[in-house]
Amino acid sequence: MLRILIINLGGLDRNMKNKLLYSSVFALVLLALLVIPLAFGEDVTSSVTIGPANPVTGVVTVTPSPVDLSTCGTVTVWCNATITDGNGWNDIQAANATLWDIATTTEFGSDNSSDHYTNLSCVLGSGSGSARPANCTFTVQYYANNATTWNCKIYANDTAGASSSNYTNFTMNPLISLDAENAINFGSLSPGATSPADVNNTVTNCGNIGIDLQLTGTNLTNTSATVTNISVDYVKYNLTTYDEDYATGMQSLYETGGMNWHFNLAKRTNGVMTSKTYWKISIPGSIENLVYTGTINFTAVAAN
Repeated sequence: MLRILIINLGGLDRNMKNKLLYSSVFALVLLALLVIPLAFGEDVTSSVTIGPANPVTGVVTVTPSPVDLSTCGTVTVWCNATITDGNGWNDIQAANATLWDIATTTEFGSDNSSDHYTNLSCVLGSGSGSARPANCTFTVQYYANNATTWNCKIYANDTAGASSSNYTNFTMNPLISLDAENAINFGSLSPGATSPADVNNTVTNCGNIGIDLQLTGTNLTNTSATVTNISVDYVKYNLTTYDEDYATGMQSLYETGGMNWHFNLAKRTNGVMTSKTYWKISIPGSIENLVYTGTINFTAVAAN
């Protein structure tokens, strides 16, 4: 409890009163300092160490886009990006890339020409400042999946082992294509004769979707013939069974309006996808001893 002392200063002269007053004020200030707690501070040093900058993979572009494949062949697909690094372009050490169809496989799946390709050593070009181009090429097979769900992802690495990545989506267009053997040679036949055995012609699916067949042809002719040529409908075929009867088990060829036959030749996955077609011809009874030639058109159509 704080007790306040009241002093009667009436009997003192002015000097004594002033001295006593100053002493009292000093005592009160000292008392206040003793009663109120004091706060003290301290300065602390802060610091941070800045390590090497990480690489940054810029926008990824695919060329061409969309991708048009090549009949029974390959095309080159470029997947490119600009890599930047705050330590300078020459700190960017390596880049790699993956193409994959996300609908059928994963980024880290095994390489497969249908849906997964990798490039472990993309080409790094000369840079400028902090930027360096990365160019990644892929040789893509004709049977790569027809899909809008392809990705290309590029990874960049610097000399400190830091990395970054970026990706883009692109489309692999459908390719409806085939290859047939170059000739159907019925050999030497007499007037009025019919092929004794089928002549085979093998068809290869050269695209990335299953195919059916449309078949048309031309008359077999010889410019020296004076009696007759061989009408195209004397040529017959069967798409499924060997050695069918010419009259009852085979289909005549026509010049136009060929039907889309259910051939159902699937696209390649591992081995080449092929299937045989079977052919015979019948020779008119009145015909000259010449060599007659014509054309048979094999056209691929999307399988139903």
